Amino acid sequence: MAVRMPRKFAFPFLLSTLLAAAASLIALPVSGQEQKESEIVVNLAAGRVDVCVANGALLLATTDEKVEPGSHPPELMPLGVGRMGVLLGAVEWIQPGTGIPPVRLDAEVERAVREIGPLPSGGGAGAQASDIETVGVALLEQIRRVATGFHHKIDLDPDEPLVELLLADYADGYGFEVWLLRYRVQQEALGNNYYETRVLRPNYVQLYPPEKGQPRTLMEVRYPPELEGPSLLELLKQNDPRLQKIRASSTQLFEATGHLLEGESPKAHPENIGDFLRAALPTVHAPGTQMAMAEITEDKDFVWLIEPSEPHPAGASRDSDAPSLYKH
Repeated sequence: MAVRMPRKFAFPFLLSTLLAAAASLIALPVSGQEQKESEIVVNLAAGRVDVCVANGALLLATTDEKVEPGSHPPELMPLGVGRMGVLLGAVEWIQPGTGIPPVRLDAEVERAVREIGPLPSGGGAGAQASDIETVGVALLEQIRRVATGFHHKIDLDPDEPLVELLLADYADGYGFEVWLLRYRVQQEALGNNYYETRVLRPNYVQLYPPEKGQPRTLMEVRYPPELEGPSLLELLKQNDPRLQKIRASSTQLFEATGHLLEGESPKAHPENIGDFLRAALPTVHAPGTQMAMAEITEDKDFVWLIEPSEPHPAGASRDSDAPSLYKH
């Protein structure tokens, strides 16, 4: 599938300015004699996340987009009781030729959630929002530890995120909810093409439940944000013949997709929604697209519906002149 890439990220870094931050994250001491110039290669978790709240369960399905060498699928993961998340964007940080293990933000957010311990349940929307902020700040600290070493210009729009975290959960007394946490960077020019980089506190956007009177149906999050192509819901509304064939294959699928089109997804049986996603996503995406799918239930169980393929290999080889992030 042809896609248009966002702005150029490629820039060299001085390892001497980054080692302190990276070493603090991975707990490896580095002496001054070991510090030398090197490029930092950042691999993206890129693709689309389809989200649907059905009757008694919330489903997340991810599909990848090959936006550059080394990119890998969105990282879908359980995050404690009754919660799961998907990490997108610049999630793997590699220092080629140094022997230092890559920093994987998906592993870091899982570790941070474990260290936080069980998140309190109940208490209504206010308490649950506080839980979301706790997770958001924990990830912020991990991103800051690696990103403070950026001292070259990063070509991003002010509102364009470096990393995104999609959080979905079930809260006692409130129900299912979905949040998108967007981590942006801000740079200050200090002269001689040297910049001070600061990762801002995340922007919290609640995707579900929607405002009163708005449809409850399939939602999509994509990274990079400039990925082209209609969403699955848009294709469904356009009577895409590939999806019409799937709809017509059984009464259950026809009824479930009807609820999606009517904006009443909570009336649909989760098994039927899962079957539709399982059939539809490989059909509308390029051959070889990797897919994963999971659900959380009202009982706060996490269930894999399609487990990810082999985990992305940490520190996958890249050409020595590979860009640090991504370019047109």
